[in-house]
Amino acid sequence: MHRLFFLCFIPYLMVILMNGADTALLIRKFNMEMILPVITAAQIPDDYELETIKAQTIIARSNLIRQIQESGVRAQLKELQKTGNKDIFLKKLLNEKYETAANQTEGLILTAGQQLKTVPYHEISAGKTREGAECLHDSEYDYLKSVESTADKEADGYLTGIYVSANRLPDKLVIKTRDSAGYVTELLADGKVLEGESFRMGMGLPSSNFTVQRIGKSIRFMCRGKGHGLGFSQYGGNALAKEQQKAEEILAVYFPKMKLTDVEELQMQGKIKE
Repeated sequence: MHRLFFLCFIPYLMVILMNGADTALLIRKFNMEMILPVITAAQIPDDYELETIKAQTIIARSNLIRQIQESGVRAQLKELQKTGNKDIFLKKLLNEKYETAANQTEGLILTAGQQLKTVPYHEISAGKTREGAECLHDSEYDYLKSVESTADKEADGYLTGIYVSANRLPDKLVIKTRDSAGYVTELLADGKVLEGESFRMGMGLPSSNFTVQRIGKSIRFMCRGKGHGLGFSQYGGNALAKEQQKAEEILAVYFPKMKLTDVEELQMQGKIKE
């Protein structure tokens, strides 16, 4: 029954992808649980373990509800329309894991102090995840704690060397500070201070946990991990799933200060709108 329901949603998804949120909302009333497999499919590979995809689904649901509370349904559907290669995405979406993950975690979200919070995720950490307050320079993110994720060091994409022509960079590029997880927080570029995460994104580096070395006429950035390093490491979570850990246990590892909550509980308490 659920599968039939979901397959009936595919034409609606196509309207979102091709014609936009406004047209889609004219056709069908928004259903969060039905659209959740669509969102999760865009966030995590389909060859990951079901329990890993379930963990990512809970993260996706948590972020979706928070974003809807902040900006409304239409804005979130417009974000969905930005999905990259639509053909590959739709092919992946037909994998039943995403729908199964949504069904088996229905209504579950992560909260901190019974509040909706940002729940970040990334592909591969540098061996441990980052402290939220330290990384984002704001005590509001103190609920994001650094945890060990040593399995990430075995990932194919853990270590990446990126070479950039020296004439594209400042004459003197020096790492100034790192956080407690080893990610670069500040660099000096000819004496000017640059923020580490902004620099890595601008340079297209897979991670801000890197070293800098001049090799001939090039600068080599040796990067560890993929992504910002905050919150859930998908590769590390998948390693735990392969050890038979459940989604709830995996999330408890990566979010020790957050709690699994049923969304209906927050609705009954008036903390979120239905």
